[in-house]
Amino acid sequence: MDIILKGSKPELDMPYFGRQSRFYDFFDKCIEPLMSENGIYAETNSGSVSNAFKFAKKGYKVIVNDISVYSNSIAKAVLSDEETNKIEHNNWISDYTKSYLDRAALFGGLIKKYGYNPITPDTLPEDLKKYIEEYKEHLTNIKNQKIRAFKIYNLDLFKYLDKLEEENIQVDVMFMDFAWPWRDGTQTDEYDTTANVFADILKIENEKVKIWDHTNVINEVIKAVKKAQKVSKYVLLSNQSSNFPTPELLEVALLKNGLNYNIRHTMLTDAEYEDDLGKCDFFREYLYVIDGNIRK
Repeated sequence: MDIILKGSKPELDMPYFGRQSRFYDFFDKCIEPLMSENGIYAETNSGSVSNAFKFAKKGYKVIVNDISVYSNSIAKAVLSDEETNKIEHNNWISDYTKSYLDRAALFGGLIKKYGYNPITPDTLPEDLKKYIEEYKEHLTNIKNQKIRAFKIYNLDLFKYLDKLEEENIQVDVMFMDFAWPWRDGTQTDEYDTTANVFADILKIENEKVKIWDHTNVINEVIKAVKKAQKVSKYVLLSNQSSNFPTPELLEVALLKNGLNYNIRHTMLTDAEYEDDLGKCDFFREYLYVIDGNIRK
C-alpha cells in the first residue's frame, strides 16, 4: 500500500514529541486486516495514546505502555479509572497532581507554553493556567466516553515485553515505534523531556529512558522485534525516511537477522500538521509487517 496523506488532528489531541497519531488512518488500513474479532492490539511506546484510544474505541482490547510518566498519565487519565495520590510541592504544582488527568493536563499546558524544554515558574501565569484548564476539559470529555484499556504499563521497552511473556499475554498486533535518531544519527533528545524531565518536575521516581543514536539503534531494534515476536501474531515496525537508519540500512539489518517482513507499507506525507519538528516538507512513513511466533 502506498498512499499520500495529510495528517489530521486526532480525537485525543495532546502535545507529544513525534506523535504518530497523525498517521492513524494509514495505520488503520494496515492493521485492521490483521486483527481477529475482539482481538488484542498492543503498543511498545504509546506516546500521546491517541492511536491506542482509537483502536480501543473500535472494540479491540488494547495494551498501552510507555516509560514516560507523561504518556502513562494520559493513558491512565482517559483509559482507566485508576486513582493516584496528590503530591505535595512548595508551589502551585501541587494543585495539578491529585489525579492522572490533572498531571496529563499540567504537562500538556507546560509544553504548549514553553515547548519541549519547559520551565516551572514560581507562580502560575494566567495563560498557562488557561492552557491547563483547557486540557483538563478535553481529557475529561475523552474519559467520559468510557473507553478503557485492557492493560496499562509504565515500563522500559524490554521489561514490558518480558512482562507480557511472563503473564502469558498474546496479542494479535504489536505496534512498535521508537525514539529513532535524527537522519544524521544524533539522539532525539526531546524524548528526554516527555520521559525524564516531567518525572523530575513531579519529583517522583521514573526509570530513565535511554535515547538511542546511530551507535546502537539497529541492534536495539533487532533485539526488541525478536522479543515482540514471542508474544505476537504480527509485529508492525514503524520508521520514517527522515530518521536514522535509512530504510535500506534497516531492511538489510532485518533480513540479515532473519526478520523477513511479509510486506512493507509506505505512506508519503506532507510533514507534521503542526509540530514543526524541522523535518523535510515531505517524507515517507514505512510500516513493516513481520510474522510473530504465535500460531494464527
